[in-house]
Amino acid sequence: MGAGMMTTGLVAPASADIAQQIRDEQAQLDSLNLKAEKAAEHYNAGRIALVQAQQRATVTQAAAARIGAEVNAMKVQAGAFAADAYRSGTASGMGLAMLTGGPATFLDRAAALNRIALRNSDVLAQLATARHRQAQAVAVAASAVTDAADTLKSLEADKQVVTNAAQQAQGLLTSLQAKQARLVAAARDAAARRAAQARAAELARQAQLNAAAAAAFSRPSFTVAAAAPVQHYSGNAAQVALQVARAQLGKPYVWGASGPDTFDCSGLTMYAYGQAGISLPHYTGAQWNAGRHVSQGELIPGDLIFFGQDLGHMGMYIGGGQFIHAPHSGDVVKISSLSGYYQQNYAGAVRVAG
Repeated sequence: MGAGMMTTGLVAPASADIAQQIRDEQAQLDSLNLKAEKAAEHYNAGRIALVQAQQRATVTQAAAARIGAEVNAMKVQAGAFAADAYRSGTASGMGLAMLTGGPATFLDRAAALNRIALRNSDVLAQLATARHRQAQAVAVAASAVTDAADTLKSLEADKQVVTNAAQQAQGLLTSLQAKQARLVAAARDAAARRAAQARAAELARQAQLNAAAAAAFSRPSFTVAAAAPVQHYSGNAAQVALQVARAQLGKPYVWGASGPDTFDCSGLTMYAYGQAGISLPHYTGAQWNAGRHVSQGELIPGDLIFFGQDLGHMGMYIGGGQFIHAPHSGDVVKISSLSGYYQQNYAGAVRVAG
């Protein structure tokens, strides 16, 4: 009896301590997930910048090639002109002109030839200058491609930072599982035991997803996933995007993914609005400028909402103070409340359609 009383006296404080630790560690986990999401979005931006630099370099090189071809063609024409002038305007030709047309005819012909030569010379000089400038532009464009590629490599190296954050998150989840297991063992009430077991099962599921996402981080991914076939939905663009987003509920978060089976936060909104016929870039910072900014009090379903000072995370408002999003590694596309942590980190909203 005495031992039982001692055990009862110890369980409540221990449970309370563990519950507080869980809250503290959950706050740390939220911070780590936000850090990972920021790294993912920076990588998305770098990938877009590299593609744009490559496109500019291709256009510039094509323009340089055209100008070079024009210079070469003009040189051929100038050579032909010089040969013709030699045949018709040499000393012997001069004598012939003197004999057939007299001095005035010769002078007129010489002046005309001189004007043509000067014009050809001016055109050649202008084209040569243009080719020189275009060559400089090609060099600048090539340098920009190199810089963008170096930046992307640096962002790719940051995957290690993201992986470390995911591993820390994994450790926290494992710790939470162990603590929840002790709560189950200590629980005297059957209902409390069942609730604790359900929580432990959810943590196990999250741990498995997190491990799968962490493994995906170690594989380089410089390519954008192929777009899924467009499905047909009814209603306006915002309504269609909401229908599409809801259809993705439960699909895993994967860094840099844009569907149709896995998503990151900006990949989900890009995919949803893409199915509605509106093209959005795969980057939170770019989607922030993809429509009209609205206040939190003006939010309507379909608006894009953003979190963090550097827009490290985003989702789609669905109404009733809730939004749908792909939160972070180890989690899935789900609906969350715009309160607590998300309200504290709320940055603003954009209306893409409607």
